[in-house]
Amino acid sequence: MTTEFFTMLKQIYGAAGIPTAIADESLNILWRNSLAEPNRCPLSNDSASLLFENGDPASGLVFHTEGETIYRFNVLKARDADSCSAFYVIELLGSDDIKALLASPHIRSYVTYLCARIRDSVGMIAISADEIDAATAVFGAGCGEVTDQLNTINKGLMLILREVINPEQLYYALDPCCDDVTICVADEIARAVSDARRALGRSVKVSCTSEKGIYTRMNRSIFETIISDMALECCCGRLYPDELVFNCQTVRNSDPRGRDRIAVTVKSLNGSGRENVPSRFEKDKKGSKLYFNYLCSVLCEKYGAEFTKSELENGCMCSIVLDSVGPDRHIVMNNSKFAFHANRFSAMTLSLAEHHLEDRYRLIDIDSPAAEAD
Repeated sequence: MTTEFFTMLKQIYGAAGIPTAIADESLNILWRNSLAEPNRCPLSNDSASLLFENGDPASGLVFHTEGETIYRFNVLKARDADSCSAFYVIELLGSDDIKALLASPHIRSYVTYLCARIRDSVGMIAISADEIDAATAVFGAGCGEVTDQLNTINKGLMLILREVINPEQLYYALDPCCDDVTICVADEIARAVSDARRALGRSVKVSCTSEKGIYTRMNRSIFETIISDMALECCCGRLYPDELVFNCQTVRNSDPRGRDRIAVTVKSLNGSGRENVPSRFEKDKKGSKLYFNYLCSVLCEKYGAEFTKSELENGCMCSIVLDSVGPDRHIVMNNSKFAFHANRFSAMTLSLAEHHLEDRYRLIDIDSPAAEAD
C-alpha cells in the first residue's frame, strides 16, 4: 500500500466515530484509530487473525466471541491500485452481552420449544427403529443391511440430541424458578461412570473413587449435564484417553465462610501415546462450546461453583467445586431425566456419542443356541 493512500485512509478513519483498524494481507494490524485503542476492544491486538477462526478473511459481517461478549465487525477487503496488495479495513459495529441475548423471552421460548420438539421427534423415531428391529429379527442374519441402517439411524439420533442438551439446560439454569433438589454426589457420579463405560466400551478404562455421604443442592439434570460435558472435554484433547477417572471428595474449610465444599473431578490419562482422530464435526462445535462455557459461568454465578480445566502432560482434568449441604429428608435418587430405553440417551452417553463403539442393533442368528434359549 502506497504511503499516500495509507495516509488518506488514516485521515478518514481517524475522524470516524467508530473503532476501526487497518490490517495487511496477513492480517497484521498496521494502524488503528483512537477508539480502537482500549484493551477491551479486540482491535487493540497486534493481529486481526482471531476474528477469522476459519482462516479465510473476507468482506462482510463478522462475529467474534470473547468471554461473555459477542462483537460485530464490518470487514472491507480491497486492493491498492498501485501495489496490487490486499488490505482490510475492519470496523467494530458494536457488541452484545451473551446473557442479555439469551435472556430474551422470545429467544428463550423458541429454544425451549425447539428442544422439546426435537426430543419428541427423536423419541418417535427411536421407538419406530426398535419396532423395525423386532419385526425383522425373525429373519436372522439375512437382515444385515437393515441392521446397519438402524445402527446408523440410532447414532444420528444420539448426535442430534447431544446438541440439544447444553442449550436446554442453560435455559433451565437461567430460569429463576429452576427446580433445585438435594442430591447425593456419589450416587450421581456412580451413574455417570456406568454410562461412560457403556459409551466408551472396552477402549477406555473408566474408574471412580468417590467419598460417600456428601450432598449438594442444585438442579439435577444440570448437574448430570455438566459432569458429562467434563468427561467430553477430557476425551477430546490431543490424546485419546486410556483411562477416565471420576472423583468426588470433600474439601475441608475451603469456603471463605469456613464451610466445607465438594470437589468433583474428571481426569483423562494416556500412557500409550494414542492420539485422537480429528472429529468430522470438529469445525462445527463452536456453538456447543459457547453453550458449555456459558453454562459453566452461569453455574459459577448461580451456585457459587468454581470450574477449572487444566492440561496435563498425559491427559486433561476438569474440576467443579460446589457447596456442600447436609442430608435432606428427600434425596432424589430416581433415574436420569434423560433416560430413555434403559439410559439409552443419557447425557453421558450422548456426550460421548462420537466415541461410542458398540452398535445397539445386532444381527440375530435364529439357529444359534442363544437364540433358542431366548
